[in-house]
Amino acid sequence: MYYKKIKDRLNQLIEKGEKALSTTHPPPEGLVTFAGDFIDDEPFYQWRIESLSFLARVFGNNSIYFKEFQNHCTNPRYSEAFQGQSILKAAKVDIDGGYLKKLETLVSADIFTDFLEMSEHLLEQGYKDPAASLIGAVLEDGLRKIAKNNNIKLKSKENISSLNKKLADAKIYNRLTQKKIQVWNDIRDNADHGNFSEYDSDSVKEMLNGVRDFLRNYL
Repeated sequence: MYYKKIKDRLNQLIEKGEKALSTTHPPPEGLVTFAGDFIDDEPFYQWRIESLSFLARVFGNNSIYFKEFQNHCTNPRYSEAFQGQSILKAAKVDIDGGYLKKLETLVSADIFTDFLEMSEHLLEQGYKDPAASLIGAVLEDGLRKIAKNNNIKLKSKENISSLNKKLADAKIYNRLTQKKIQVWNDIRDNADHGNFSEYDSDSVKEMLNGVRDFLRNYL
């Protein structure tokens, strides 16, 4: 769903770019320039800001797409807008062709961050048990994504323990990390089964910080 939203948004931006380019007009009277034709300011700058925001969120500020667009599409001139539009179309080709393998992972990471922030809020409000369950769900989904990214075959039903073992056996991370994940899994299981006295808020906070760091490093 989120992957489709990204593709739909990129198509919208390309359409906006075409509309901006359609406003082409000669330079203002009296202005001597070798830059060629201009386009209207308002549609250009709105399209430029929206495009930069999209490229930064999806590909990152250090991506070639963001840098090229930022550096070469700065003024409402036809030649610069044309370059910007070409960059968006290049991004579309890569996305449609499946060449950006990390894109879905980036979207997942963003979603995971939102859920972990929700968990942190629950924990701050004194709700350690739903926080533990939510963190565990994020961890399980993250492990599944990591396995997929590393071409590890999975069964239709996997849990944290089985995913953890497969990833450690494949040397995606070491045995110490495997043991840490198992501790987080125990907390999640206790929360899901109503064994609330088996862990405390500090344990859940350590779990939250640990899962956040783990996903940041491996996802």
